[in-house]
Amino acid sequence: MAKAYLTRRPLALCDVSDLDGIVCAALFKMAYREGVVVLAAPPDVRRSPLLRRVRWFFVADLPCPGKALVRADHHASNSPCAEREFYEPSAPAAAVLAARALGLEGDERARKLVKLAVETDTAKIESREALVLNDAVKGSGYSGKLRLVNLLASKPLEEVLNDPFVLEAARRYEEVRRATEELAARLPAEEVFVAIFVKRLKLSFRYLCILMERKGSKMTAVLAPQGLLGLRVYLGSSSPEYDVSKIAERLGGGGHPYAAGASLACLNRRKCAERVLAEIAEHLGKERLKVLIVDEKGVEEEWWPRGF
Repeated sequence: MAKAYLTRRPLALCDVSDLDGIVCAALFKMAYREGVVVLAAPPDVRRSPLLRRVRWFFVADLPCPGKALVRADHHASNSPCAEREFYEPSAPAAAVLAARALGLEGDERARKLVKLAVETDTAKIESREALVLNDAVKGSGYSGKLRLVNLLASKPLEEVLNDPFVLEAARRYEEVRRATEELAARLPAEEVFVAIFVKRLKLSFRYLCILMERKGSKMTAVLAPQGLLGLRVYLGSSSPEYDVSKIAERLGGGGHPYAAGASLACLNRRKCAERVLAEIAEHLGKERLKVLIVDEKGVEEEWWPRGF
């Protein structure tokens, strides 16, 4: 941010967590080669005084940080506030709106990237390109994601897909993806699937929600440790009966009716988990929930509140 201010270069803030946000950042760099990209997660934007003090030139796939010239977003839980809003909750990916906002709808390379962002953000990955880039994002740290942004903005897609850095990052996540698939194969697909992880295992918890929905669950909720004391909640739905964004919003998060999440700061992680379960039960109109407790030793089934 300091670099952008000192050199008077356009400054963008994009989502760090998935390919949609990374593609939005790459589109910004295609339109403004001298621009500077900062990546952040939705909780960072909501909580960071520093991010909220900056006047951003472009924001994508994130809640509005407070001061923004242009914003492209498709999350119903994120209220518009930029001077120029490209806000459409029905859009399949924020990248669709980012391309429009940046004047890149007629650019063939941009169209390819937007298509891949849509595949991953709707959990309908059909192409090898989308799979590799999705894995590369998940397998990269912060600096690696910035490197991927620059590659996508400056090189043809075919070159990016064969770049050694991208292939290695994708390979790292592929191991996580396979471990997640093996676990999902062993878990029962309840109509409402709720799992609490005692430790943050090397798994993709969002992908676990998707896999359980493919097995037949209509709603999924996965709770996993985050940081020293925090708790991350992943929510999913394969049915219009369940709008999981409403649960996420009550927990201080957000997202879509079919995919949402929240991060909770906890002094006592167990009490945090009980709060989440209470919100889920209230949303469903249930007094009790069947919960799977998962650790490296195995899986136990319990009922909440009794016995939890």
